[in-house]
Amino acid sequence: MLQCQRQEEILAKLEQQKTMNISTLAKELFFSEATIRRDLNALEKLGLVKRVYGGVILSKYASSTDLPLSLREHESRPQKDLIASKAAELLHDGATILMDASSTVQHMIPYLKDYANLTVITNSMKVIDQLEGTDVRVFCTGGHFIARNRAFAGAAAINMLNDIYADYLFFSAQGISLSGEISDFSEEETALRKVMMTRATKSYFLCDHSKIGQSYLFKLCDSTDVDGIICNTELPETIRVN
Repeated sequence: MLQCQRQEEILAKLEQQKTMNISTLAKELFFSEATIRRDLNALEKLGLVKRVYGGVILSKYASSTDLPLSLREHESRPQKDLIASKAAELLHDGATILMDASSTVQHMIPYLKDYANLTVITNSMKVIDQLEGTDVRVFCTGGHFIARNRAFAGAAAINMLNDIYADYLFFSAQGISLSGEISDFSEEETALRKVMMTRATKSYFLCDHSKIGQSYLFKLCDSTDVDGIICNTELPETIRVN
């Protein structure tokens, strides 16, 4: 098969599924991963696709579609580790913590071992899995399961949150505009995070530098609605926090 034909098939696959990892593309198209990588490099130079850790997305969807957690969780790992370590410094023994299903918040989990008698309430299956075998008491919101993000949301999750109280909420979202509006592309998870904010004494937005200046479909809150923004870089002066 000619290279141009392979590339056309890759683009056709991505039109159907939006995002795919390289190994899946190779299997479905019956080519080696090395060949697929070369084709993806060529397509990226043409501006047609965007490479992410272990996978690829069509460029036209990259700014408007939330990547699956399996692809997001490897992006900006050093920055997310730094943010997570700063966030964990706010905790104290015996704290009750709300954690959303964002990949950045998950980086906090290794730092929880420094505290005793913690309780975590989360809508993230990944957080639950990673806390298995620890001394942390864990509660799941339940609700509608969103497989691409391994997250729970919906009315049942909101009902559970309305019956709890937490000391801290740590959350993220896809972007924060230069005027301080925090937003996301997921309607269900945005609605759930809004409720989370009402159930915690203090709320902290975890944000790596790539999210600054970005806006998405659903507004979650303003920067002045949170108690702090933890970022790996200095925030623009236009973004204010209470």
